[in-house]
Amino acid sequence: MRLTVSFLVFLASLYSSVLWGQTEFRLGVEVRDKYTKRPLVPIVSVLAVNTESELPGQMVNDAYVVKVNPGTQYQVFVAFQEYKTYRQTHTFEAGTPSATGYFPFVIDLEPLNPPKTFAVANSANAGHTILVIDKAQRSIVAKAVVTIKDDRSGQFITAKKNPNVGGSWLAELKDTEQYTLEVSAPEYETYKSSLKIKPGEATEVVLNRIPKQELKFVAIDALTNKPVAAQFKLSDEIKESYTGTTNAEGSIFNPTVVVQKQPYNLSVIASGYRRYESKLSITATSSAPATPQIIKLSKVDVILKIRIIEEQSGQPIVANLRVIDQADKRAILNIKGTPEGQAVTPISPGHQYIIEAEAKGFMSYQQPLDKVLPLLTETSDLTVKLTKIDDTYLSLTATDANTGQRIPAIFKITASATEQTTEVRGTTSSIAKHKIKEPDIYKIEVISNGYQSVTHDLDAEEMKVGQVFSYEAKLAPNAAKPAISPSHVFTFKVLDAQSRRSIPNLRFRITSIATQKAIPTKVRYAYVTTQLFLDQAYLVEAEANGYEMYSMRINAGDWAKRGEYLTNISLISQKKAAAKGKPVVNEKIFDNIKAGQTLTIEDNVYFDQSSYILRPEAYGQLNRLAVIMAKNADIKIEIVGHTDNIGDPRLNQTLSEQRAKVIANYLINQGATEANIAHRGEGQSKPIAPNDSEENRQRNRRVQFLIK
Repeated sequence: MRLTVSFLVFLASLYSSVLWGQTEFRLGVEVRDKYTKRPLVPIVSVLAVNTESELPGQMVNDAYVVKVNPGTQYQVFVAFQEYKTYRQTHTFEAGTPSATGYFPFVIDLEPLNPPKTFAVANSANAGHTILVIDKAQRSIVAKAVVTIKDDRSGQFITAKKNPNVGGSWLAELKDTEQYTLEVSAPEYETYKSSLKIKPGEATEVVLNRIPKQELKFVAIDALTNKPVAAQFKLSDEIKESYTGTTNAEGSIFNPTVVVQKQPYNLSVIASGYRRYESKLSITATSSAPATPQIIKLSKVDVILKIRIIEEQSGQPIVANLRVIDQADKRAILNIKGTPEGQAVTPISPGHQYIIEAEAKGFMSYQQPLDKVLPLLTETSDLTVKLTKIDDTYLSLTATDANTGQRIPAIFKITASATEQTTEVRGTTSSIAKHKIKEPDIYKIEVISNGYQSVTHDLDAEEMKVGQVFSYEAKLAPNAAKPAISPSHVFTFKVLDAQSRRSIPNLRFRITSIATQKAIPTKVRYAYVTTQLFLDQAYLVEAEANGYEMYSMRINAGDWAKRGEYLTNISLISQKKAAAKGKPVVNEKIFDNIKAGQTLTIEDNVYFDQSSYILRPEAYGQLNRLAVIMAKNADIKIEIVGHTDNIGDPRLNQTLSEQRAKVIANYLINQGATEANIAHRGEGQSKPIAPNDSEENRQRNRRVQFLIK
């Protein structure tokens, strides 16, 4: 029925709220070693599917925190040296935030060279570790209940929460015994399986969330289309039941229901209106935003008076008439030979109907009631006009192949014998008709804006007077043509960091972060060339036997703006890196410190590459500094971390901050006064040498102690 202007405005605002009403939440991406569970600080990128823009984020403790919307698909990309790159698509749902104010999402990175056996961090000699993880989000499930039964003795084994590793439980289990493990948690399907542990390895239990679907309902008056205050109940007559109300201002009933095979019964009641009941099947989830389902409530039946006449003369026709209720496909009226071409039937304004009429010598009639009579009143009159068939006709319609809805189209009809072509048009509410005079095979081409055209051969060689040949064309929508983005050729020069010579057996890879597909490259000696789209970001990886792996993330558009089409990459020999692994540490460097003095120490003295975990070699030097500060309360220091310009600037900034913070915390734990210590990170922003060689980049990777 026809919507009033006010209700159209209401629906528009309602639809807008559906699109924008999702509540974003803070997601913390925590990355750790798959085997040791040691925290890592890698390159992390999160971007919505089918977009090129990376979500802005910041490091909070050991997590990279971004804001995401529930139900939206995101691509998560994680890269770290000596680890396999992580590329997965996830849909996040808000859960219970951690004490830091974000919902944790844990990623376990697989090392390139995994150990043969491993033990979960901090669980040695405490029993077997059982990790409980959300399957879709790879986040910990904190509120799980873990039950373990010894199959041989029938006794239950106690499982206690591991205080050192979140989302894990400890139990005294033997590798010689067989157990039955059952894990349950609110909002998750129960996990049950046999268990036989392996020495030194944790057991990971992956839980599936119970699938749910958001629904929206609004009640309106079937005649006026105005919102109605109503009570809703959605139940499956077994265990699930959802209730709610709407008001006369147009509020919605918005339940989130369990997806199941059992259909739901929807019941709607409102004062002064008839009770509405229907069945609703929710058998699969949908990532699309829920759109309101409009429930039309009626106070009384509408009396529908139908009059059937000949279109040409206007005279009444005795015809066969059917009125079909679309809700259950039931004919509420079925008359063979309407007396004087008239019929009367009660209908419910909240239902949809199809009107069908046919009479000998006339073209059949079939139309939705709301198309031919958009506005109902308590007594509604409908005139059905039938077209007399004096000749033979083609009856042509076009529908959307996906939705089945009728669409406007042009029909080009070509007779095979004469090759003459005639065009007729059909609309969403009318059938295209074409009179044919000679028996023939007619070629029909169907064209509609936004759809792929189709052709069909209609055989009318055995035509009879008054015969109607019907054809319904099903058109597929055109595929959207992606816009071609600008691109440019980029060149990478890869050399040995020490000898400055090309590297044999170089393996060079560029991956689009948006599509996760490898980009074709051409390698000639030390030069690698490739064509990159300027609106995309890429991961660049270079490796060779005997060298440390190199990786960085680039935004092609930003590089093009700066004219950086040639990039030099230096690979470090593993022998050289190993030689630098244990530098000589001067433990007396802080013995004669004075106010105004600045001491600079290369970062590899304190840390391994890309790590902020202190090396044991640094303990003696820092212990000596802590003692000096404890004895001299007037000494104040500021610790400043610096990096070179290799890799993601955001990661470099975070790494420098974390390293300075770790050194400060170590000194405080060793007895230095916290008020006398400040720390900050400068990332790659303050180099002391050009980043044009490995030697200069080594000078820029440093930790400074500013004595005050």
